[in-house]
Amino acid sequence: MLSSKSVIIRYAICLCCFLLSGSGTITGWPATICGVIGTIELGTALLQYSPLCEILAGSDVKAPGSMEDKPSYSNYPNVQPNLNKAV
Repeated sequence: MLSSKSVIIRYAICLCCFLLSGSGTITGWPATICGVIGTIELGTALLQYSPLCEILAGSDVKAPGSMEDKPSYSNYPNVQPNLNKAV
């Protein structure tokens, strides 16, 4: 299942792709590809499901910038955060 933010983003991508290809801003093969991408994004937004997200969740691939990439204080037992310190 996709989060509500992901669904909104997919609707926005779909709208942009359909406007680009439908208004004649882009023509030919790029417009065809844009229409196909827009259709795929509309389908995943309506179903609130993405097979690509499902595959990535089941594999060992980590998204860049995720919280798993940042160091945790549990990895360093001698280091304790000082939360009382004024900035």
